[in-house]
Parts: sequence; structure tokens; C-alpha cells
Amino acid sequence: MVAETDNCSDQLECLAADGVSECLDCLPSCQLDYLPTEDRRHLETEVDYPVYPPAGGAHNPCWYDFGIFDYEVPDERWVHNQEHGAVVFLYNCPEGCDGELQALIEMVSPLERIILSPYSNMRWRFAATAWEHRIMMNCLDLDRMHSFYKEHFNNAPEDVASMPSATCMDTEESSEDSGTADTRESR
Repeated sequence: MVAETDNCSDQLECLAADGVSECLDCLPSCQLDYLPTEDRRHLETEVDYPVYPPAGGAHNPCWYDFGIFDYEVPDERWVHNQEHGAVVFLYNCPEGCDGELQALIEMVSPLERIILSPYSNMRWRFAATAWEHRIMMNCLDLDRMHSFYKEHFNNAPEDVASMPSATCMDTEESSEDSGTADTRESR
């Protein structure tokens, strides 16, 4: 299997910064990647991924709770969620994207097995990742994000919808630097 990268810029229909209106002056940029991996090792150390955000590979033995977070979830943890069929939504908006983020939260809230987290280790403003697949864009196209979810949800080596073990939950609580998880029921 060979990695593939496609430009999806001409397919984007982006939201304006308010998260409601269509963006009329956006210069959409979008990349869709297929990144096959055979590596499913459990490592207790940080993982140096070949690309960021990762779309599979070695990961922490403890997966993360599903939900919406206002702090960065460690990628070694959410890659394990990907192995379980989850889709991870990421954003990197140093100058702010409150309106777009609110629209993204509304879109992902009813979905199963998701993580939404800020992620500073990417040049893109928005991304969605699943096992061996990712889409990254500089402006938010909710339809493309939702289509990515439908195509890649539960399309991974394992089908695990359970919450992490109590030991993992203890690790999760101690790794939270700041902020809290969304209080909605986890999926």
C-alpha cells in the first residue's frame, strides 16, 4: 500500500469567521491524505510520528475518553481512539476562530466516538483524522468534515466503543494541563 495525497481545495465551501455565513473572500486550501500503516504497537513513551497530525501508528496503551475538549489531548492517546474506529477533529486557530469552532462543535456533538481538541502541531486551521486517513483545511467546510466522518467512522482495525479502563482514566485526569472536557454524556 502506498501513501496518497490529493488536493481538495476546489471542493471546499467554507464558512466565514462568524461560523454561519458563507465565506466569500476565502482562499480555500485543502489536503486529503491516505497514510497506510501496519504499526499498532503500544508504547508508554512519546511517539515521534512521521506526519502531524498523525493518522494511525504506534500509540499509548490507554485510549482517551470520547468528547469535546478545550485543551490538547495528547496525540499518542487519540491515535489509539482512531484504532478503535473514532474520528478526531482538530483545530489550530492562534488568532481565534470562535464562530467556526462553535459551528464545528454543533456538528460533532451528536456524533459517536469523536474527539474534538485544539492541536497546535499543524499548520492547518482544521483537520479530521481517522485510522490511515486525514483531511486538513485552512477554512471550515462542515459538509466535507461530516462526509469524512461518515466515510471513516468505525473503519479501523478494532471496533471498540467502550470507555477507557479506570487506570487509563486516572492517567487522563493527571494529564489535563488546563481546561475541562465537555460535560455532555460521552459517547
